[in-house]
Amino acid sequence: MIVVDANVVVAFLLDTPLALDAREIHSRDTEWMTLPLCQFEVWNALLHETKAKKLALDSATAAAETARRLLATRTDGCTSASVLKTAYSTGLTAYDATYVVLARSLGVVLVTEDKQILRACPDVARSMKQLLDPPDPA
Repeated sequence: MIVVDANVVVAFLLDTPLALDAREIHSRDTEWMTLPLCQFEVWNALLHETKAKKLALDSATAAAETARRLLATRTDGCTSASVLKTAYSTGLTAYDATYVVLARSLGVVLVTEDKQILRACPDVARSMKQLLDPPDPA
């Protein structure tokens, strides 16, 4: 089980430069947890691609349905106090801190391409590349 944020889900759904990495991660671990918020972030990204004429509306709708089937949503440990304390101590937005809190409460890795989350929360956050090619523990 891993926690993923919207940028990983969008990479999985669309032909982005990170699509192969996202799909490889999913082939290794199909139990993707996220927040209900992620659904809205994914919809917004799909809408953006549609408005930019990079994605047809029916393709965006199909991708949104794929995302719905792909993800399990949870909010374990995501109390207002834990999210606000994490956001305050890390400098993250409350939105991003919620992903961090969820991963920490589940005791799993948060996979993200968000550089601020990766810098602020190295205890739990990993990029797709870090997850696929972990450094040697020398």
